[in-house]
Amino acid sequence: MAPAAIRPSEPANEDVPAVGVADDSEFSIAPEQFFNMIIDKNKETLQAFGGVEGVAKRLKCDLKTGISTSSIQSRIAKYDVNYLPPEEEMTFCKYLLDALSDKMMILLLVLGTLALILGLTTPEQGKDDVNYSTGWIDGTFIIVAVTIVILVTCINDYLKGQKFAELNRLTSKVPFKCLRDGKEIEVDIADVIVGDLVKFGSGAFLPADGLYIAGQGVTIDESAATGENDDKRKDAVKDPFIMSGTNVLAAEDGLFLVIAVGRNSFSGRIEIEARDKGKKTATPLQEKLEVLADVVGWVGVVVAAVLFLTLATISIIRKHDDYDFKVLLDYAIIGVSIIVVAVPEGLPLSVVIALAYSMTSMMKDNNMVRSLAACETMGAATSICSDKTGTLTTNEMTQIIASIGGVKTKTYDHNGTEHLEHDAISDTLKPEVLSLWIEAVSFNSTASQIEAPEGSKAKVTDGKVWIGNKTEQGLLRWANRVDPRGVAGVRETVSKEERRVYPFQSSKKTMASLVRLRGKTYMFCKGAPEIVLEFATEIINGETGEVSKLTDAAKQGVKNDIEEFAKEGLRTLGVAYKEYGPESVEFPEQDPLEGGVTFLGVAGIEDPVRTEVPGAVKQCQNAGVTVRMCTGDNINTAKAISKKCDIFTEGGVAMEGPEFRKLFCDDEAKFMEMLPHLQVLARCSPLDKQLLVGNLMLLGEVVAVTGDGTNDAPALRLADVGFAMNDGTDVAKKASKIILLDNNFVSVVKACKWGRNVNDNIRKFLQFQFTVNCVLLIITFIGAVKDAVSSDGDGEPPLAPIHLLWANLIMDTMAALALSTENPNDELLTRPPTYRDAPLISRKMKRFVIGGSIFQLAVLLTLIFAGEQLFQTDSDYSYDSPNENPTPEDLDEHEEDNRTLLRTVIFNVFIYMQVFNWFHARKLYDQVNPFEGFSRSPFFLPICLFVSLFQAFMVEVAGEFMETRSIGGVRWGVCIALALVMFPVGSLLRLVPVEEKEHVMKRLDHMVKKKDDDNADGDEDDDSDDEYGPNTKLRMVEEVRQTQRQLIKGAKVPIISRTSSGLRQARVPPSFKEAVRGVQARLSVVRALRGIRGKSERSGSRSNISIPSFADHH
Repeated sequence: MAPAAIRPSEPANEDVPAVGVADDSEFSIAPEQFFNMIIDKNKETLQAFGGVEGVAKRLKCDLKTGISTSSIQSRIAKYDVNYLPPEEEMTFCKYLLDALSDKMMILLLVLGTLALILGLTTPEQGKDDVNYSTGWIDGTFIIVAVTIVILVTCINDYLKGQKFAELNRLTSKVPFKCLRDGKEIEVDIADVIVGDLVKFGSGAFLPADGLYIAGQGVTIDESAATGENDDKRKDAVKDPFIMSGTNVLAAEDGLFLVIAVGRNSFSGRIEIEARDKGKKTATPLQEKLEVLADVVGWVGVVVAAVLFLTLATISIIRKHDDYDFKVLLDYAIIGVSIIVVAVPEGLPLSVVIALAYSMTSMMKDNNMVRSLAACETMGAATSICSDKTGTLTTNEMTQIIASIGGVKTKTYDHNGTEHLEHDAISDTLKPEVLSLWIEAVSFNSTASQIEAPEGSKAKVTDGKVWIGNKTEQGLLRWANRVDPRGVAGVRETVSKEERRVYPFQSSKKTMASLVRLRGKTYMFCKGAPEIVLEFATEIINGETGEVSKLTDAAKQGVKNDIEEFAKEGLRTLGVAYKEYGPESVEFPEQDPLEGGVTFLGVAGIEDPVRTEVPGAVKQCQNAGVTVRMCTGDNINTAKAISKKCDIFTEGGVAMEGPEFRKLFCDDEAKFMEMLPHLQVLARCSPLDKQLLVGNLMLLGEVVAVTGDGTNDAPALRLADVGFAMNDGTDVAKKASKIILLDNNFVSVVKACKWGRNVNDNIRKFLQFQFTVNCVLLIITFIGAVKDAVSSDGDGEPPLAPIHLLWANLIMDTMAALALSTENPNDELLTRPPTYRDAPLISRKMKRFVIGGSIFQLAVLLTLIFAGEQLFQTDSDYSYDSPNENPTPEDLDEHEEDNRTLLRTVIFNVFIYMQVFNWFHARKLYDQVNPFEGFSRSPFFLPICLFVSLFQAFMVEVAGEFMETRSIGGVRWGVCIALALVMFPVGSLLRLVPVEEKEHVMKRLDHMVKKKDDDNADGDEDDDSDDEYGPNTKLRMVEEVRQTQRQLIKGAKVPIISRTSSGLRQARVPPSFKEAVRGVQARLSVVRALRGIRGKSERSGSRSNISIPSFADHH
């Protein structure tokens, strides 16, 4: 029975028909009755309905032919459809309201409105009348600019939301096979309805609640629904209940009756409750930048307040007898303009641009990003735990050699397809023994060969393609070449009713099948050769076909063959059989593998290393990223392959899973000391991968992990970045943050490169933005004060408010687009990663900001204090009055024009210094050449050209609107020349020696210790619901460590014990319910269904090997 604590709330005051009482509708069981039965796994209720047959009858479903298609609409009307009602749709208006709720947008709109009101109601300083022809300009420009920014943001968000919705619609299409009208048809998951008979197999994600009807070895992981870590065996008597949202670990020819879909199903009800009403989760870098932006904004507020008070005080002292208080409004506008400049709204914008651009571009590098945060997190990755098969290798497996009954076959070409005669296989192998081998691998397999579908990307041979497990495909390819009948022909000699397959179990590393053949019953098994060998008590002689007792010498001979194949980098599989005699043996529900089998032989399967992998691994190592290989192969095969990949190096540690788990439980200090040196984990179970990832994260590592199977989902969820293979299971994909479209390790390296590029691009913008803000704040403050204390000054700043706003918008938006969209290069992988707790502003960035600011301030302050003399702003002005006798109005106009001319020169020099400073801002380290790599920046030069030309337009054409005037050719030349000095200054700054602070990696628990202390008063952690926060990660890691330690030590994992009939498993571990129940049980379920948590796997066989020193593994 599911714990009451995790039950979704039931509708209040709803009359639910009593069990067994039919209502007046066509179908006589209400959805609520089905839900109560499923959540409680209530067999009494099921029996009251008449069992599975009774339920099918009430649902008008024939258990052999399925439902009638004519009843589909009435079923939907009664039981609903198999998809949830969409979450509240984000319309364009809602995006608009969301943008308008941003405090920066509100501030800008308030400022614009205030400026517009003041411009149309208050005369300019020194004037008596309001100038309506120009008074509207400042405020209108602000409002128009803000409107444009909001509309562009809304349009981008809306289009992005539509694209995500379309992507979700495409990825949510999952086909299922159903029986309707006596025919097997394929329907989409959304078209599954109550009453359907749905077929399923291993790795399936169950689409609805239902009742078990048939299937071989059906085992389901229900941890996502119940919180219990036991894998549930399903049958018609003990547990026929199928729960939606759970994963099929093993099944052959599974079939179940659907009784609840959509929001009436178990997972549907919980997901409806768990939906987050529009809450957005910022990425870690966005959160850091928002905090930094707030700090800088408050600095601007303080500077603005001080400037306002300073100017007001000076003006009152100077004009205390005849003081015009309207001047305070001008000072207020200046102060507000400073705030606008100071608040760096471009920082969050740069993150959005960088992440969105990277996400789109990474698709071209075969990385489909499911979480924006994964882009930036990969930039900090310090460890990559990679699967071997299909990621480091080509996943094109072929048996190239075998030792059958002690007789070794000849070695064959990996890509060969021609038929092999018996003498081409071996001169001494007896044909009957070879035939027995062919039968063993053909019947004991779930892989098969089918007609190639149109547009198939798989390798086509004679118009057919292989489907199913790749390792099994390797065995069957060789069998096809040896037996003229082919695998399909061998299987056709026995009907489906006379054979049963018990799928592979990762905990046992074996699989088995029972076949009635030639009047006898045979059990065939295969798996890890050392485990199969332990089950064997006899061995067959390949030359004579005789069966004899498995002596120590014979066992050692098999082990020698295993080691020989493994050292050549071949995956090894052991094959055995058991003959039960003429009596008909009943096919049990449980896996029949036990002691007393006859060992048949060992296969050597080649899976070539991808040619590009060694170079990619070397790139990672040069970048300070440790690559670790996790594989199910034995230690010798794992070492051989890892050496070919350049993963296993001198001083590294290679270890097998049982030994790994034992060390974790017996000596955690030694385990944590060993962990940084671990490079190869062989015989790796899903539990081992979880332990590896969790403990590396605890050490402070930022961990990426790859996986493709259902059992990889917990490790994929736990890791900082989980990579799922494109041909992996749906469960693995949903647990991941990035999907590798080409299943290639090289794409993981590309993702790492993109991650570093995202962090670099944001920091490029950051150092540029800080330089601009620093210079603008200082010159505005000093210039305004200088003007206020002058004899005829009124406290005007050197740049008009409209100039400040133009500089703010262009330097924010344009710079963010120019600097945040540079593509990565290989140089990114020649330096250490940007660590998780690294400061946003490095010492070399501070060198850029301080040095660049000093030069710009020197130039601009010189212009402020001596610009009139240097640029001779009086010399080119002629009066309109006759006889050159100026009136007071002419003098005032001349003075105003003189101010405008100097202000235009300062404005021009400032803007072009920023444009040229962009070039150096593209470099973060000691690169002297600012022109390198323009080909990687598609938007940079066009934006520079646009800003430069638009600035010229502002000065020469839009003078009235922008409060500028034409400055003439000579002054243009001087302005450009002064700005161009930024190039040599920027290069010289790179030569100033600066050493970055040496980084010391912090443990994850140390990173959150301070926050824990701050919350000692009982407050909840700020990031309790933040998937990316260190507290959340620490809780997940500690939960995994605690649960797995108890599963390994306290649950008494399966061990091998000797019995009279051979070797068998002694005890199955009980469920570890206490570790996953409690006060937060409901939260656990919700997180599991939303892909935040995963199940904790039980371990494999416990190793009895003592732990050697590190040197023994080298």
